[in-house]
Amino acid sequence: MLTILANYTYRPFLNYPDKLERFVYLLLFLFPIAGMSVRHWISSLFVLLVITGLFALGRKRAPLIQEEKIFIWICVGYVAVFFISSLVNGWGDPQYRYMGTEMRFLAVIPIFLLVRNFSDCTLWLLRGAILGGFVLFGQAMYDYFILKLGFANGIYSKNIIGPLSVITAFWCLYYSWINRSKANIYFHMMIIVSVVCALIAAGMSGSRGGYVGFLVTALFSVSFFSRPRWMLVGIAVTSFVALLLYYNIGNVNHGVNKAYSEVVNYYNAEDHVTDASSKTSVGVRLEMWRTSFMMFKDNIIAGVGPENFQASTKKYVDQNLVHREVQRFESPHNAFFEALTAKGIIGLIILLLLLYYPAYIYIRDYKTYKQTAVIGLIHIVLISSFSLTDHSVIVKNNYVSILLLGMAVFLSAHLRSIRNSRH
Repeated sequence: MLTILANYTYRPFLNYPDKLERFVYLLLFLFPIAGMSVRHWISSLFVLLVITGLFALGRKRAPLIQEEKIFIWICVGYVAVFFISSLVNGWGDPQYRYMGTEMRFLAVIPIFLLVRNFSDCTLWLLRGAILGGFVLFGQAMYDYFILKLGFANGIYSKNIIGPLSVITAFWCLYYSWINRSKANIYFHMMIIVSVVCALIAAGMSGSRGGYVGFLVTALFSVSFFSRPRWMLVGIAVTSFVALLLYYNIGNVNHGVNKAYSEVVNYYNAEDHVTDASSKTSVGVRLEMWRTSFMMFKDNIIAGVGPENFQASTKKYVDQNLVHREVQRFESPHNAFFEALTAKGIIGLIILLLLLYYPAYIYIRDYKTYKQTAVIGLIHIVLISSFSLTDHSVIVKNNYVSILLLGMAVFLSAHLRSIRNSRH
């Protein structure tokens, strides 16, 4: 396996004469490998790419096209909204703590300006994912059998290793697809094994976000990308894999069954303020989302301020409008509600622009630049799916780094194709 991987990584790596280009490819290759096994792995590589991007700002580069300028201004706007909302609602220690994460949305700009100069950034990021699938599987086995945790946890939590494993699986599948007529059969077999390892790790985590992300992205992919005659086959395969995970991995089975029963119990309750169903894992999330709507109605423009969700719930609990359990949580556990409550309507709009302006570009140019559009759309659908059940996508450093690096690499590759065709 290592020999095959070396043939498709080490040897091509030596073909690049530019030392800066080699260094960038090395950082991208390393990025997906050990993020769930080594603490600060992802953040450190992200910071190194930012520093490298700042160092390379003086290098000669092709002029920015309109789509690139708009994406950069969206990133600037995202950070500006944070400062506006924080100042309107009162700046304090929570805002200082949160500012480092928010600044990553600004720090991605030098990364974007860096990777747009090099044509093989996507390939090196995906090559790292192939090795990453095996590392994730090893981490899951270590957590389950050596540490006796009963689930895959990684260095952080099951709610991160699960989604990252699903991301890794889809990145590997995409790499196999774009090299379907080039690489030998053994290399494709190794990729498929890596995909299986990553999906097993996702299943062992028991992360509902990871399971939902897999289902949504797989169904989207076979519906949007497949030819009509292959669509039913793709849906059947996706359903088979989902059922296989459900019936053979106890954490998946338990998590799905528990989530279903908690949703039913919550909606059957006559009074959410007092009913015990509002204290369950899913029930309290639904109750927090209900609280978010109340919060938004009272703070439409700028929200209640970043990191102020927990303090702001006291008002609604004291008025007996929501269950007391919601006051235990620092966020509504949904990225879109997080943006809506923390930054108001302007925060939600800028988040939607960040995610779906690139999606608009991919869909607009899908027929002309299919290869780069596919991975860009897959990345956005994955992140959107995880955002439904977790706010970490936009508030946790590792998650934010994954979101932004994937966005920068895939969007720059797509826009490079457009830029080259216009000149």
